[in-house]
Amino acid sequence: MGSVDIGAEEDFPDRTMRHVHAGGIEIAVCRWGTEIFAVRSRCPHQAALLSEGFLQVALSSRLTPDGVEVDADAAEPVVLCPWHRWEFSLRTGESTCPGYRVRAYPVHVDDGRVLIHLGRG
Repeated sequence: MGSVDIGAEEDFPDRTMRHVHAGGIEIAVCRWGTEIFAVRSRCPHQAALLSEGFLQVALSSRLTPDGVEVDADAAEPVVLCPWHRWEFSLRTGESTCPGYRVRAYPVHVDDGRVLIHLGRG
């Protein structure tokens, strides 16, 4: 399957998750600054809609001699499952829960239209 037109670029407001159907697949789409991300919308844990989840920047923590330091990476958006707060990278689909992920789809904008590639690769 090739690229599927999922709407006009202006239909995707910044830092807002939108639920779309493309090629029979439920997909969560989010514009984050100048990038648009798309992941399968069903959480692999218990099938909650990630498009109804919570967006935030990726957080990481590490122990230091003075305690715990938390870093926020504004360039790496994540979505948290609305049911159990499992976290998934919008860029890769990887979860912070080992062994779980959602499929991430390549997205590009052509002449003001958002296209998602549903094929392999």
